[in-house]
Amino acid sequence: MLNPGMEGELCVDISIVVSACFGIVSLLLSGKKSVVAAFLSLVLLGVAWGGHSSTRESVGNIRATIGNDVVFVQFKAALVERFKQPDTSDIDLLDKFQNAIEPPRFRAMAEMIQSIGNDVVVPCSGTVTIFIDGEGGEFSVGDVVKGVGWLRGLEEPHNPGEVDFRVRSFRTDHGGNISVAGNLEIVEKSTEVNHFYSMFRRRVCDWVDKNLLNSIANIAPAKIQTLIVAMTTGRELTGYRGLRQNFSTSGLSHFLAISGFNLAILFGAVWVCMEFLHFPWLIRGWFLMTTAFVFLFVVDVETSVLRAGIAGILVGVSVACDRGWRADGMLAVAAIFTLCCDPWAAWNPGFQLSYGAVLALRYGSEPILNLLSIPWKLFPRLSNFIPSSITKSLLTAFSASIAAWLVSTPITESHFGSVSVWAAVASTILAPLAAVITVLASIACLLGGVPLISVVLGYPLAFFSIIFLWLVDCVAILPAVNIRGGLVPWWWSVIELISLAGCWISGVLLIRRICIYLFMFLFAAAMFFPASVVAASPIGWKLRMTTISVGDGSAHVIETPNTCVLFDAGTISRRAGGSQLVVPALKAIGCTKFDAVIISHPHLDHFSALPEIAKAFTIDRIFASELFLQSTNEQSAPVALIENLKNYKLKIEPLVAGNTLNFGGFIWRVLHPKVGYQSRIVNDGSLVFQISPKEIPLGGVGVHTDPCWLTLCGDSQTEAIANILASPYFSPSMVMELPHHGAWTDGVSELVAGLNSCTFIQSTGFRRFSFDRIGSLIQNRVRGVTCRDGALRVTWFETVINERVTHQILLERWAGVDWVEVNCHTYPK
Repeated sequence: MLNPGMEGELCVDISIVVSACFGIVSLLLSGKKSVVAAFLSLVLLGVAWGGHSSTRESVGNIRATIGNDVVFVQFKAALVERFKQPDTSDIDLLDKFQNAIEPPRFRAMAEMIQSIGNDVVVPCSGTVTIFIDGEGGEFSVGDVVKGVGWLRGLEEPHNPGEVDFRVRSFRTDHGGNISVAGNLEIVEKSTEVNHFYSMFRRRVCDWVDKNLLNSIANIAPAKIQTLIVAMTTGRELTGYRGLRQNFSTSGLSHFLAISGFNLAILFGAVWVCMEFLHFPWLIRGWFLMTTAFVFLFVVDVETSVLRAGIAGILVGVSVACDRGWRADGMLAVAAIFTLCCDPWAAWNPGFQLSYGAVLALRYGSEPILNLLSIPWKLFPRLSNFIPSSITKSLLTAFSASIAAWLVSTPITESHFGSVSVWAAVASTILAPLAAVITVLASIACLLGGVPLISVVLGYPLAFFSIIFLWLVDCVAILPAVNIRGGLVPWWWSVIELISLAGCWISGVLLIRRICIYLFMFLFAAAMFFPASVVAASPIGWKLRMTTISVGDGSAHVIETPNTCVLFDAGTISRRAGGSQLVVPALKAIGCTKFDAVIISHPHLDHFSALPEIAKAFTIDRIFASELFLQSTNEQSAPVALIENLKNYKLKIEPLVAGNTLNFGGFIWRVLHPKVGYQSRIVNDGSLVFQISPKEIPLGGVGVHTDPCWLTLCGDSQTEAIANILASPYFSPSMVMELPHHGAWTDGVSELVAGLNSCTFIQSTGFRRFSFDRIGSLIQNRVRGVTCRDGALRVTWFETVINERVTHQILLERWAGVDWVEVNCHTYPK
């Protein structure tokens, strides 16, 4: 019965907090009082879930109203989070040469959205992302603003390998993106009174971060500072993304994430201090609860942190009340409260890994320890060489690491398609170092502002952190450190986990043996699971071109059954387009190496992703125009690319009109530009290709008796088009890439008429496409547009029908999960 809106969200939050209090009270009381408290806790959880449902329903109403279309709306919203500027280490090499769009400024809680021209007001308590032009310095978190803008719902992924944000948006109540038109009006300015909690927390967190950084600022290098802050508070400094990749490669990313490990170390340190001071049980319990609350207040909370915090609070309550506790019960209560706050957390890999690792420590450590202790039982004299106390400690730590690794591996196989072979051994070695770093960094958070203490803490903290990172880097270069394959189905991982649980829990020998054999089989078979690659074209195809949707830019992959060539690869529509968009898409369509990469001309939207592609794939040769190689400005993007490619022993080779390349039985003939060509406009220097099967006969001056299969035009404009039409090698073409992203220029109509293509491919962004003029010229023919249709795939087949050879051209678009047919055209030979 809660009304959607800010007040409804507040009631949901309050209900959850009060429910948690009643739940704790029910554990402390006994008899009827305990039952009543538990009942009230469940009732409040029901109220909270009802409010949460109303929130999701309002988001659904917004999606039902706007769909995938853009709608002009009036809105009123409270700004709840300011987006951080991108980390300089989180951009691609050539991003510094472009003016890519800035990230959205604010995430906001919408209170009212109303379509212009529509009297129906759609209330919403979900979040929207607001794009604000300019610096936005006059706005701050907590402001209530109103204005007008364009509201767009989240669409299906435009490319293979692209994350589907629609699922995440539903889980986080995200209703869409609003691009503000005009100026925003501040209805209510944020004050410390009406946003006391958020401002107080921000000040405390700033104070903690300042103390921590003060203790290591002049001692540790920037990378070590990023490591220490990430392991202590979970906040991300410059270079975090690269650090995260290093840890992920080693299979040790759990050390970089804030988890129950951190809280357990803090609890241990606090308990030792209280034991030394002989505090009574009541005070010990309150100290433990305070430690857990402060920990949750200061760090950036994730699922694993929430689980540890709830369990820690329950431990403190039990100690304060001088009552015992059960580990299983605490884990269950933590899981229940986590899922009540966010039921979608069950699908979160962090939730599964966190609770799975704890259950592994609870039930798997002892069976594995018994197994590892067998050599000492068979050969008692081993104790004479290694003291039993040291042996037991090492074996206990190692068995815990193996148990956690065995449980986490099926989960990582299902979510990430990877197996970290050395993770168990490395975790055993690194855990003591991580514990020391956690304790020293936590003390520095409190006392780092004191000059002498900051120096005393800073040097050992930096020393241990440097050793820790060095060991992680050593693990990363070990053979088979991270075996990657395909994502196993969820039911595969569930069977693995059930069989593993049977090995540890079952008291029947036969069941244990069956379970262990089943687990070993599934575990080994998962290593050979096929890589997750989107479905290829049907059997019998001769040539295939996949055009990635990159916004304002171009990226075309042209394949034969045994070759792969990349024609252009760049975008200026976003930062990190190479590493976060182009490379994942290339991997998803099955690319492993490129026989050649061709750059049409020296504009950034055609080669910005090449440094990241060269890093991720093997490239045999790279070609470009003479104009590209004539760049002499050391501060220019082409020169930066040329220097970067030297790291991979790659050299750019020039191409001119008349040159030919042979890939998989297809001839790539250059139509333009000629040797020494100079143009007033850089676009007119674009390389232009016509691709034909090798066996096509040539007429007197090189004119094909049959049309070529594909024409690639780059960014050709008026002068280049005139030269193309005048080329002695020019011939009609079955498929054509529209020049200059489909922009209108003199000569385009003549080029379209001369090529007489049946299918047109246009790689462009929404802004250019909104001024589409070429559509009327080809309105009766098939055209694929990346910003409208997503990634495109054209496949050529050659078949024999009634003793006559025909060409069949299939155009498909990426529909979020698979390729969907757009058109199939038969072209008689």
